[in-house]
Amino acid sequence: MEKFEIDIKWGSYFFIANMTISIIIVSLMCLINIYSLVYLSDFLIPLFIVQLIYFTIKAIRENNKYHLNKGFRKIFIFVRLLVFYYLLAMFSNTTTNESSSSTFFLFLPYRKKDISELVEDDSNRDDEITLKEFIIRLKRKFSRA
Repeated sequence: MEKFEIDIKWGSYFFIANMTISIIIVSLMCLINIYSLVYLSDFLIPLFIVQLIYFTIKAIRENNKYHLNKGFRKIFIFVRLLVFYYLLAMFSNTTTNESSSSTFFLFLPYRKKDISELVEDDSNRDDEITLKEFIIRLKRKFSRA
């Protein structure tokens, strides 16, 4: 196996395990008391760190099994797992409202306005155009460029 295949495999396992356990913890906290969600980050951040270390060790062991690690490359496995997790989390973040965008401030910016808001509404213009007017408009358009 290639080293990137191993990193992607363990990165995806990390993402799946982290998301599953996070959903379970959030639902348990909601069932117990809805106000306990205030302390959610106290549980999820250490859990994330422990899982990241665990899956990094698993990836390093598998890379050693295929003799793909040499020297400082173990640090790069950690970075590749973290980057892959970041990309999957960014891909799964499809919300566009303002309140959730402050939570995911590291993700790439999203389109704030809908395309229909940016396009001017020409419904009051006369949609019927003759061939002569169309040719004149085309000549004007291409003469500017």
